Amino acid sequence: MAFGAGSDAILRQGHHALFGVSTGNSYFSRRRLAGAISWATGRFDVVDVIHADLYLDRMCEAFGYERADARRSATKQLRGVRRRIEGAVEDAGSAAKKVRARPLSDFLEDPAYQEVHARARAALRTDVELRAVRDEMAYHFLSKKLGPGVFPTAVQVRVAQDYVEAELPFFVDSPRILGVASSVHCYHSVLALGRLLFSDREVGLRPADNQGYAVVACQD
Repeated sequence: MAFGAGSDAILRQGHHALFGVSTGNSYFSRRRLAGAISWATGRFDVVDVIHADLYLDRMCEAFGYERADARRSATKQLRGVRRRIEGAVEDAGSAAKKVRARPLSDFLEDPAYQEVHARARAALRTDVELRAVRDEMAYHFLSKKLGPGVFPTAVQVRVAQDYVEAELPFFVDSPRILGVASSVHCYHSVLALGRLLFSDREVGLRPADNQGYAVVACQD
């Protein structure tokens, strides 16, 4: 289901679909992700599956792990995510030729990603709504780890904000970053960033005209 003005037309163009998978989100099991990939490869020319691999060790350290233990924990989490993605792509069969699976860290040195990331970071300084949504998502992420009634430290908040900001460019201008004519950011629900950016905003940061958003619910 397309979400936001213009997303339906971009979805119909069928150029590109993007799925983001994180270690903290268990929704995209191998089976669900395989279903999502099968759906996408039947409708889009190219499908990217990008998993978030940044700041995990820093997050573990912020929660009290020793540095070596933090690295081990992050490595274990990432191994599990990669295994899910690889299995889902394998299950997609011949359609897998349309799929590119990559970590988010692959884009850090990419000029297009850097430009969109810098634009988003600049917007956060003046866009009050965007900053509030970033903080909402960061606190939501932290609350699942801290439990009820426990307040995060300043270090934990900063790392969680960095985590959200690293993914923000793919909500704003995936076509520029990934070299496609248009792109639909696909997720199983409407994230707070999606709800804000794909509303009819008159001021503040807005997605590129060829950037869409869609809710893709998978069968169990």
